[in-house]
Amino acid sequence: MHSCLLTLLLALNPVTHPVQSPVLDRWDAETVRMLNTAREVGYMSEEEKKVVLFMNMARHDGPLFSDTFLELFVKDKQLENSSELRSLHRHLKKVTGLTPLVPEEDLTAVAQGHAASSGQSGHVGHQDFNKRYGPLMGNPYRQVGENISYGFDQAIDNVIRLLIDEGVKDLGHRKNILTEGFNSVGVAIRPHKRYRFNCVTAFGGRDRSQLNEVPY
Repeated sequence: MHSCLLTLLLALNPVTHPVQSPVLDRWDAETVRMLNTAREVGYMSEEEKKVVLFMNMARHDGPLFSDTFLELFVKDKQLENSSELRSLHRHLKKVTGLTPLVPEEDLTAVAQGHAASSGQSGHVGHQDFNKRYGPLMGNPYRQVGENISYGFDQAIDNVIRLLIDEGVKDLGHRKNILTEGFNSVGVAIRPHKRYRFNCVTAFGGRDRSQLNEVPY
C-alpha cells in the first residue's frame, strides 16, 4: 500500500494514529463520526467496522467519496480505467443522503457463520442463501442481500472492489451497497482456505422505527 492511501486510512483512527490527511480533511469530522455507526459495536473487528463506515460514506456523499477515497485507491492500486470503473464514477455522482447502514447482531451472525464455513471449506458463493436468511425475512427484514469478496482483509479493498464490481454484469454488489432499500448490516472478515480471506456483508431493510438506536 502506498503512503498516500495508508496515511488516509490511518487518519480514520486519530486515537491510535494521530495523523492528518488533506483528503480526509475534505470530510466534515462530525459527519464521519455520524456515519461510523459501528464504532461502539463489540462484535465486529476494527476492520469490519471500517467496512460499514466506508459504505456509509459512499452512501452519504457519493461525489465526495468518488473524488477522495475512490480516486486515491485507483491511483494507489494502479487500476485500469475499465467500463465498470467509469460507470461507478457516474453512479456515485448521483448518490447523496442515503440512510446510513446500522449494524445488527442477527445479520452479523449470518455473515460470520457463512464467512467461517466458506473459509474452512474453501467454497465460494452464496450457498444456502434462503436457508440462512429465511428466518429473518418478514420479521424483522422486508428484504435482504449479501455481498462476498475474496482475497482481502482490508476494508478499503473489499468495499471499493465491490463498488467497482469488475466482471459482474448486473453490478449486484454495487447495487446492494448503494440501494435505498437497505438500512441494516452485518460484516465478517475471516480466513479463507483458497483465497486467504473472505469478507461477507449481510444487508437488511427494516422499518426505520425498528432500527437499533445509534449513539450519535
